[in-house]
Amino acid sequence: MVKELYRTEDGMGPIVVLEKGDKRILSFDSRLQQSCVYMNKPYYLAHEYTQIMILGMLFVDAKNVTILGLGGGSLGHYFNHYYPQLLTRIVEIRQSVIDVAYQWFNLPQKAGLKVICKDANVYIKQAKSQSIDLLLSDLYIAEGMSEIQAHTGFIKSCHQALSEKGWLVINLHVLPDDDSEIMQSIRNTFADLYICEVYSGNWILFCGKTQVEYTSLELSERARALDKNVEMQLMYYYRQLRNIYSV
Repeated sequence: MVKELYRTEDGMGPIVVLEKGDKRILSFDSRLQQSCVYMNKPYYLAHEYTQIMILGMLFVDAKNVTILGLGGGSLGHYFNHYYPQLLTRIVEIRQSVIDVAYQWFNLPQKAGLKVICKDANVYIKQAKSQSIDLLLSDLYIAEGMSEIQAHTGFIKSCHQALSEKGWLVINLHVLPDDDSEIMQSIRNTFADLYICEVYSGNWILFCGKTQVEYTSLELSERARALDKNVEMQLMYYYRQLRNIYSV
């Protein structure tokens, strides 16, 4: 049974907090869940696509991570719990969503976990060049993906903000056609590309500023270590990864 715990509204629309068993769900009052957090273990990623997104850790030894889009803060919980040594920044345009994440989803208030209220497109354009090791983009509105993620200018800004060996990970509602403007821009901008399909139909795209420097065996070993560390079935998703740079 789903119970509504809280509801508010700002200039961008409704924000609703729901509860189902030990899960707390953030919704923008639509059919989509913006976030889902197990309140007894908030660091465990409830949504499949978020588990796939953290496979970006395989490709780079990150010292910092930037997340575009807060939701209920599930990825913030994850990095705070498993990688407290990393500097984690989360960019969210809606102050109301930030307030809800702290009040209803117990997002930690730690020095290493910084939440910034700003438009993600503006933030990434203004980011210091080569300052981000791992960039996770999960920009969604009530009815689907924010169109920002499909803009070529956004892709180029992300590339510029990434460190020399940095990686961009994007949650896409559909995989663009290979001959589309956005896919051609991604191919022309990044040196390596991997994809993984989410059961729900989304696609996670991994974009490397340089080609992967690890062998297949080394990547597999890194995936096993990550799987063991976080106690999630990440090896399954690792095996679904496909390199599409040369396709």
